[in-house]
Amino acid sequence: MWETVSSMHSQRLLSLATFASVFSSLAASPNGNPLKAFMDMSRYGMARDTPALNSLLSALCRANRLDDARAAIVVARAEAGTRPDADSYAILLEGCEAAADPQVAREVFDEMVRAVGFDPDNVPAYDSFLTTLVSSDPPSTALPEAMKYLTFLSEYRCSPGEKFFRAALAAHLEARKLHGAILLWNEFVGHRGLVPDMEMYNTMIMLQGSLGHAEVIVEYLDDMAFNGVFPDAGTYNLVLKFLLKGRKLREAATIFSEMVKNELWPNEENCSLALRMFLDTHDWEMGIKVWNCMVENGLPPLEESGNMLVSKLRDDRLPEACKYAEDMIDRGIKVSSSTLSKLKQCLQKIKKGEIHDHLLQKWKAR
Repeated sequence: MWETVSSMHSQRLLSLATFASVFSSLAASPNGNPLKAFMDMSRYGMARDTPALNSLLSALCRANRLDDARAAIVVARAEAGTRPDADSYAILLEGCEAAADPQVAREVFDEMVRAVGFDPDNVPAYDSFLTTLVSSDPPSTALPEAMKYLTFLSEYRCSPGEKFFRAALAAHLEARKLHGAILLWNEFVGHRGLVPDMEMYNTMIMLQGSLGHAEVIVEYLDDMAFNGVFPDAGTYNLVLKFLLKGRKLREAATIFSEMVKNELWPNEENCSLALRMFLDTHDWEMGIKVWNCMVENGLPPLEESGNMLVSKLRDDRLPEACKYAEDMIDRGIKVSSSTLSKLKQCLQKIKKGEIHDHLLQKWKAR
């Protein structure tokens, strides 16, 4: 490698990109010494300046050699007169994030403030620093500390970016802290104009829904459409689950219809729950709509749900109960002997036993 560097030097082909490759190779080697390579740059007519230092720091941090990177700043400053800049500390703080080391991150942050002060343009540094803090353990202390630093930075008109916002929302969800999440959302989305992605919306939906605020979560779907973020089946199923569990059946019916229209199907849990709840509240139209969707698209659990449909319809809508029982048999979906027995009792009361006999004959043929 060094022979190649010497040859390139003689032909005046050396550049910082060359030494970036050298630093990366040496940093990845167990016995490599990229700091010595940095110090030797002047022998090849290359400046040991801040961009070169940052290239060295990037190589060391990518190789998970955070301690060596911190030491490199000290040596470069003392022996080569190279001063780190805001990017230098952003690289180090990104290394702290990768190492999940909040203690070192605090030390590097303090060093950065002393060396370069506060810079509103240094978003990557603040992003990595606060993300490291908010993602650390234990969450009970990590979240308050990160939010305290966020307030502190705002006093200097400095702010982290999208990465921290995402991590902080996840931390609020884990801690079930709705008020803090809403404040964060209003600040980043409402005030700073950050456009949330689907993951961020899903986090807020999960947080609101898990705390029993099912009536609010539909608003996030409307907001997603406004921002050009189109919900997928996972998001729709999340919303539908919370609406059903919150007994917001009118809203659940609307979301279900919207899902079907967009060819996004409910999952097994939502199919069972939606069918049961609509039938229990005698919303036969929606119950049948759910069942038809399940049958047409092969959505489980067909056997369990079909028998429930027939049993629920039996008392109020006996003809339809018989119709769907026959359709199940024709489709090869097993109708239980218990369901048939209950149908028989109801049919015999109105002297329509022959209908049961017809169903039983088909059932036996299967």
